[in-house]
Amino acid sequence: MKTRVSDLFQIKYPIIQGGMVWVSGGKLAAAVSNAGGLGLVGAGSMKPDLLKHHLEKAQSLTSKPIGVNVPLLYEKAQEQIETALNCGIKIFFTSAGSPKKFTNFLKDKGCIVVHVTSSPDLALKCEEAGVHAVVAEGFEAGGHNGRDEITTMALIPQVKDALKIPLIAAGGIVDGRGMLAAFSLGADGIQMGTRFLMTKESSAHEKYKDLLIKSTPSSTKTLMKATVPVRMIENQFAKEIMQLEQSFHGEELKMKLNEHLGKFRAKNGMLEGDLDNGELEVGQAVSLIKSVPTVEEVFQELMTSYKAALEKLPRI
Repeated sequence: MKTRVSDLFQIKYPIIQGGMVWVSGGKLAAAVSNAGGLGLVGAGSMKPDLLKHHLEKAQSLTSKPIGVNVPLLYEKAQEQIETALNCGIKIFFTSAGSPKKFTNFLKDKGCIVVHVTSSPDLALKCEEAGVHAVVAEGFEAGGHNGRDEITTMALIPQVKDALKIPLIAAGGIVDGRGMLAAFSLGADGIQMGTRFLMTKESSAHEKYKDLLIKSTPSSTKTLMKATVPVRMIENQFAKEIMQLEQSFHGEELKMKLNEHLGKFRAKNGMLEGDLDNGELEVGQAVSLIKSVPTVEEVFQELMTSYKAALEKLPRI
């Protein structure tokens, strides 16, 4: 599949694996790159030493391009970027911050820079900042989400109309039907998080994967909008957050949410398998996933279902 995105990264398929916290390690990134996509190590949950370990692990498992996702809201973002550069990484996906912060610095180092955004206006600012491509992520996506709550179906064509640079669609895409829809709306590539979370190579705890297999269309909720909106599975922790949101308002609510969230909620749930008290981040389309295959099998399934969906389109 040849598009501007596959050309940009020199990959077989214009398919990017989202750099999810706690589940996107070197093993997963390498598997995605070996299958023909672009694997990303998710730096958000990693101190520099651990990031170095996972990047080197990925490089030991593949000779194909890999990248790193760096959420700029974390205090160690600059250290993470320097660590990745020292490991020879040339592809950077940045998110949760200003695209101006590191783009020129990284481009001067000969790197490809992509920024993740959630609205047409912000996407245009990314282009003006000089990034090579943009990931436009709809509100269906798991984890941190945009405050404008624009869904993928509405977001992608508006971003396409605003930009000249390549566009990667994300949010709610887990199979070939979603991929075909994204391309039809104007995307040059897709990014998937939840589908790759649900693979044998991801670091997600097996109990978490088992829970997600049983999810329904209404299993996820977007909570903590007073601070940073996060889409997660409705478990005991999520119910406690909902109770706080009903009981408090304004600055008091923000304080209560931050206190209750504390540290390592996502790690406890997604990596260590605490299904009651952990923050279980996942996308809204998870209920479409009924198996935990290998990454290679995911790519085979994607191509098969993409072709099947394309053949079923009505002809004029």
